[in-house]
Amino acid sequence: MQNFYDVCLRRFMAVGDAISDSGDGGKALGRHEQLNDLTRVLYRMTQDSPSIAGAVWGRRIGILHKALLKRLRDVPLHHQDVFTAWPSVGTVLLLKALPHIFPVTDYRHGVVLPSLLYLTQTLVQCPIRNHGDLVTGVLIAGLVVEYTREAHRVSPEVLAFLAGVLRLFVVPNKWNECAKTNPIPSLANVVNYPDLLTLRDGLVSNKKGYSSENPPKLSLELKRNASTNLEKLDSAKVAAGVFCATLHMIDTLMDTFRGKVDHSENELFSEIAQSLLCLGEDIAPKSKTNTPSKKKKKMSILPSYLSERLSSTVHKMTKITGQTHRAPLLRRLPPPTQSIKTLAPRMADPTKYSLSNDARQSKSQSQAESDRLRREYKREHKAVSRELRLDGQFVEMERRKELEYKTGKDRKKRNENFAWLEGEQAAMNQQVRIGGGLLKGGGIGMARAKAATAQLGIKKGGKMS
Repeated sequence: MQNFYDVCLRRFMAVGDAISDSGDGGKALGRHEQLNDLTRVLYRMTQDSPSIAGAVWGRRIGILHKALLKRLRDVPLHHQDVFTAWPSVGTVLLLKALPHIFPVTDYRHGVVLPSLLYLTQTLVQCPIRNHGDLVTGVLIAGLVVEYTREAHRVSPEVLAFLAGVLRLFVVPNKWNECAKTNPIPSLANVVNYPDLLTLRDGLVSNKKGYSSENPPKLSLELKRNASTNLEKLDSAKVAAGVFCATLHMIDTLMDTFRGKVDHSENELFSEIAQSLLCLGEDIAPKSKTNTPSKKKKKMSILPSYLSERLSSTVHKMTKITGQTHRAPLLRRLPPPTQSIKTLAPRMADPTKYSLSNDARQSKSQSQAESDRLRREYKREHKAVSRELRLDGQFVEMERRKELEYKTGKDRKKRNENFAWLEGEQAAMNQQVRIGGGLLKGGGIGMARAKAATAQLGIKKGGKMS
């Protein structure tokens, strides 16, 4: 089953890559429907054998991580239009299907957490050198938002990436200033890649009638250039799609963490707020029809829908981060204050008669008094038995301690005597070995040797006389 599960994962990535290259393929291939069917199969197999599914997913994520490290190592050796360190579309689609198979709200999960770490490492370390890299990065940022939104898990990598993407759309005279303060190192070298410098121009020159019903979308569709005969992404489409997708994810994050991070919204969205300030010239001013203004306000050069979309995000950010009075930040939340529940003991007065349970059983007063005395006797008998049992245990423990003390004292004295005897015998044997007239003999062996010369008497049974 492990092999078949791994084959399904590899087939999923292959179909996803084919969609990126050739599209759905029509009714004959139906690659979109293939992905839907593979997702259902993977979900059912995961429900049947979760341990096997977790092992296969963990191995596949490890393979993806090793491939990422190898591509990061080989990036400087290849041209930006030929090689990319970002994962393929099939890999991104596979990781998009993962939240539909495993729960993403668990505090610790053997598959979701490694996948989340892989995605965040890709966001931070993969260099962005052309439009395709930028679109893939925005897609992966959306995946991380989807992974963390329901669990209210903060991902600093996504916040930094979105702030860095917004700074790509600043006016040309702010490029160097914004590049130095970009939170993502790969986006700090934007001046070295001409494709990224044209995002602002593509956003301004976008003449399509975008609206709330027809917003711009992310697209990896290639367009052939007539002059160079090369296939590249449409700069205007990419700029509008990336810009709106970034603003949409920022709105989603603000709605998710509003009131859920203990009044730390200012610190959480500080980088994004700085990026929005860099785009201050493009914010559409609020229209005031009733109050005529003497001075004509400077209008944004962006298309109307994009300017209004940016203004909406800025106003929402102002409401969230514009708190004047808030509690001090705490690294850990204090424990909830709970008062001890006060209980009044139920004291029964033996001199007064209370019906209670006896009244429910229709007992007479004499019968109730007899039952009360019987219950009191039973309680007293149990209490006396318990005290006697505890006393017996205490007496037995003291007797054992005293016996252990006596036997231990005698044993210690015997051990000291044995040690003294062994020491004396050892000293005697040492003097015999040294010789020189200090001491002769020693041991039964010498007695047996002198038995023949009658110098030492010994009986026939082998015992000394």
